[in-house]
Amino acid sequence: MKIYLCLSLSLLLAGCGVFTSTALTQTNLDKIHDDMSPAEVKSVLGDPASSESEPIPIVGGTQTIYTYHSSSSEVTILFKNDLVKEKHGTFSQ
Repeated sequence: MKIYLCLSLSLLLAGCGVFTSTALTQTNLDKIHDDMSPAEVKSVLGDPASSESEPIPIVGGTQTIYTYHSSSSEVTILFKNDLVKEKHGTFSQ
């Protein structure tokens, strides 16, 4: 019974974002380069904390922003038509 309780609590906390990503480092951000796909970015940084997509006016296509954060770091990846075009990160020591 205790094992089920511990497993349930762990899943609940993970779903709430209590556990921070160990992949969120300057070294891993440096691995992200222009024209990478969302799947390639996720293979390095994991799933984003949030993802927002919107149409690109006039030009057409889609712009998507992935945001990653932990207690001491925040990273933003900007995709245009599913290819990385910008990346920004702040890391506290």
